[in-house]
Amino acid sequence: MPDLSRPVGAIDLGGTSVRAAVVDVNGGIAGFVAGATEASQGPDAVIDRIVAVLHESLARASVRTSDLAAVGIGAPGPLDWATGVIHEAPNLPGWKEVPLAARIGDALGLPAFLENDANAAALAEWQYGVGRGAMNMLYITVSTGVGGGLILDGELWHGAYGSAGEFGHMTVDFEGPLCDCGNRGCIEAIAAGPDIAAWVVDQIAVGRSSSLSGQTDLSGRDVVEAAQQGDALAVSALERAGRAVGFGVINVAHLVNLDTVVIGGGIANAGDLLFDPLRSTVREHLLESTAPNLRLEPWSLGENVGLLGAAAAARSRLVGGS
Repeated sequence: MPDLSRPVGAIDLGGTSVRAAVVDVNGGIAGFVAGATEASQGPDAVIDRIVAVLHESLARASVRTSDLAAVGIGAPGPLDWATGVIHEAPNLPGWKEVPLAARIGDALGLPAFLENDANAAALAEWQYGVGRGAMNMLYITVSTGVGGGLILDGELWHGAYGSAGEFGHMTVDFEGPLCDCGNRGCIEAIAAGPDIAAWVVDQIAVGRSSSLSGQTDLSGRDVVEAAQQGDALAVSALERAGRAVGFGVINVAHLVNLDTVVIGGGIANAGDLLFDPLRSTVREHLLESTAPNLRLEPWSLGENVGLLGAAAAARSRLVGGS
């Protein structure tokens, strides 16, 4: 039986940055380090960088590699959490069938476990954050994309093929905007940062006024900031996004009887501008008998959610023995 009192090395791999830290059994973080992914250099170079960033984290935390129980890695997918292989990653060029967990584990001489980043975030909020105590919880990340992770009956739910939780690709408007996945009206196509920005640009093009008019390379962050400053069109964009996420929450709650929903990601930082329309949509349309006391909560762990999730995933796998 592994010594679960020992710390875990945590890696949060993204398209632009690699973050690493040492996480103790209570969720305490030490030795935080962030570096550029430099994904264009390909998988081998990125894996070398991951190992280097983790070694730097260990040095800062005054922890030896041999002190760790394991390493947990949160990464974008599609991926196979059981085998530790990333099948493909849109923001990581050249990543096709990369056995990331094995490569990291071999480099460090430790057990290494891979988990989808949204699933890892769900575990983090459930074990260390606002989702503690929930038995049936949905975590949603609303950022450059929209993803999700499910805790059902107190366990992370992977589904038959390991891809459960694709909240962003639930259809909420079958005649809606085209999504990158090829379907129409996905939540992601309405609520993700780039899609919020694209909708604002389209509205300006047909004559709606906005302080964002004429701005090039508009981002979701720009829309959030404009809404916070009172721009009516930006406020409408976030209301539209909030309603889309709200209807997705309703569909999942009706299906699996949720008790808690946690919403995180960069767009969630809009606060009530996103949460007010989200909550009002759920309040108006949710069958009360399905979830009479459904909690809707903003994330509590912020940018640490990926690291804590990677650590939580590793500890869960150690306990499970796989």
